[in-house]
Parts: sequence; C-alpha cells; structure tokens
Amino acid sequence: MWVQKYRPESLDEYRGASNQKKELREWAQDWNQGDKPVLLHGQAGTGKTSLVEALANDLGYELVETNASDVRTKSKLKSELKEATRQASFYGGEKIILVDEVDGMGGGDRGGTRELVEIVDETRFPLVMTANDAYDTKIKTLRNRAKTIKLDSVHTNSIAAHLREILENEGIDYEDGSMKRVARQAGGQMRSAINDLEAIARGQQEVTKEDIENVSGRDSNQDIFQALKVVFKTMNPENAERATDNLDEDPGTFLEWVRENVPREYTRGEDVEQAYDYVSRADLFNGRIRRSQNWKLLKYLYKFSTVGVALSKEEKYGGYTKYQYPSKIRQMGSSKASRKRMDAVTSKIGEKLHISGREAVKTLPFISRLMEEHEELGEQLELEEDEIDFVRKF
Repeated sequence: MWVQKYRPESLDEYRGASNQKKELREWAQDWNQGDKPVLLHGQAGTGKTSLVEALANDLGYELVETNASDVRTKSKLKSELKEATRQASFYGGEKIILVDEVDGMGGGDRGGTRELVEIVDETRFPLVMTANDAYDTKIKTLRNRAKTIKLDSVHTNSIAAHLREILENEGIDYEDGSMKRVARQAGGQMRSAINDLEAIARGQQEVTKEDIENVSGRDSNQDIFQALKVVFKTMNPENAERATDNLDEDPGTFLEWVRENVPREYTRGEDVEQAYDYVSRADLFNGRIRRSQNWKLLKYLYKFSTVGVALSKEEKYGGYTKYQYPSKIRQMGSSKASRKRMDAVTSKIGEKLHISGREAVKTLPFISRLMEEHEELGEQLELEEDEIDFVRKF
C-alpha cells in the first residue's frame, strides 16, 4: 500500500510539524533515566507513529514498538514490553520504546493500565506513547506522568505536495488542482489522503478532478469507508490484513459494515456466497470473544473479515461503490422520533461509560446482547422502559 511505501524515513521527509519534530528530537537526545516519557497526541492519520519511526531512523536508535490496544493485560505487558524497557539494545546501541494507542486500553484491562504506569516510571530508555485523545479519562494517570506534544492536522498544502510527489514517482499524470482537492477532503489526515489517492489513481495514467468527485468529504466514519474500500478492492492478502490497522472502530461493528456491504460490492453469486461464509466464521469468533473475553481470538475475526472476504472474489471489481451504514443502526435512527430517542439513550450510556455519545452508538449491539443475559443492565444504565426496548431491538 502507498501509505507504507511512502512512509517518511527521516524527519526531513516528514511533512510539517517543524516545532514538534525539534522538540521531540531534543527530548530524545537529552533523555536520562527518570525523565518523563512523551505522550504524542492528535487525530488519527496525522502521522504520530511515522514521526517516531522517522526520529528513530535519524538518531540511529532501535525502535521497539507495541500497540497498547492489542496488549490488554498485565501479563502481556510484562512479557512483551517490560523487559524491552530494561534490557540494552540487541545491537548494543540506544533505543526508543513506542507504545501506540494508549487510549485504546479500557478500564477493564485487568491491570494493564496500572502495569503500563509502572513501566513508564521505570523505563531505562526514552518512551513515547501515542493517543488520539490525550484527555481521555482512561489515561489520566499516564498523561500526568508525561510530557505532552500535540500533532495538529497536516496543512492542506503539505498534503497536496506529498501527493504530487507520490504520483510523479508512480509515473501518473494529474490535473492541476486535483491534488489540492484530495488534500482538502482528507481533513488534515495524511494517511487518509494517501489511501484516497491510491484508490483513485492506482492503475490509471492520469488523475483528473472528475475522478476525485467519487471521494466524498471526510467525516467521522471516513476511516471505516477507507478500510472497506481496501478489503473489497484488493486481491492482495497483506493489503487486506492491514486495512484495519489503526482503525478506530469496534471489531464487531466493523464486521457489521462488511456484512452490510458485501452485496453492494460483489455481484457474482459465488463471490457473495464465499464472502458471507467468511463473514459467518468471523461472527462465530466475535461471539466467542464476547462470551469469554478471550481477546487472543480477535486476530481470527479480523483475518476472516478482511483477508477472507477480500479473496472471496475471483477478480477485482472496477468502478465506484457507495458503501452504506449498517442497516441495524441506520434504521434505528431513520425517523425524527428514533433519532431523539437514540440521542437520549446514547447520552445516558456515554455518561455511565465515560465516552462520547458518538462512541456510545457503537456499543449498542453489544449492550443489546448483554441485556439478554443481564436484565438489570438497563436499570444500571438508568434507562427508561421504552429506552430499554429501543436498545433490545439492535
């Protein structure tokens, strides 16, 4: 994928963020044991991970990288991260520890957050944490122990310049102003702009403004649209597997998106049948995860719903496909009365779970299933009878 192929290898190649690059470099070079770690935060797609990788390359440091949303338990943190913060580099030099997506660790991570706090306090090497939201209540303790550096949205001109370089390197012509349009629609997210460009330009000889009209303005769900586009359009299993990297979406909800849009993309009956076979396998693992909280099974859910679905087609489908929001949630919010009730329900759930109303929408299918076995849940969430019935329908 182009987002990997054209990842900056040095701070000079990294577009924008001149002050942040300088601050991060000085922090790493002057770091001594006991100094604060860095909490690098900013919206998804601004290049937080790429910035740390470029820094490690420039300094010649070994980079040890862990995704906190995958390493959820105390024991896994000890085995996969703690030792790395204590032992010297394999090559005998310096190293940087990167802990991605610390705001992806929930309060129920069985000691994981507390263990990470201990690791942060004791590390022998400079440690960088990344988060989309530095002020998420779940990571308050980590934030208080860290030096915070905010990455702002990437400027449109910087994104457009990088996109032009990519096309020139790929030998693809482009109409004047077309890359500026892709950049504006990306909403300050370099990764999303590159993904959009690849979807439009790969295999083309020229990119025009008309081609870009198929890329809608980005909203809060754009990342999911991009992930779907990769899964449904690629024939490469590695590309499909990476489609959900850094996707800010519950795996069960992602599965609903795939389920809803299989027949919108695939038109051959045998392709649809094969894709739904993989969707059903993914759903089996989704159910097992919910019942047992065994998150080791998550990789199978993603394998079936990305690689399995992507390779279900005999050949790539051309043209533009308009992906749709899962009908379950869309139908619940289709009328004014339903939207009003949805707002009331998600507001209450969000307050109880300490998440935004938008995030609370994603939890509704899960809460609905929990209510089947725990009738008292609705009362604990302080929902009225009609609101409980509303949630049960998901």
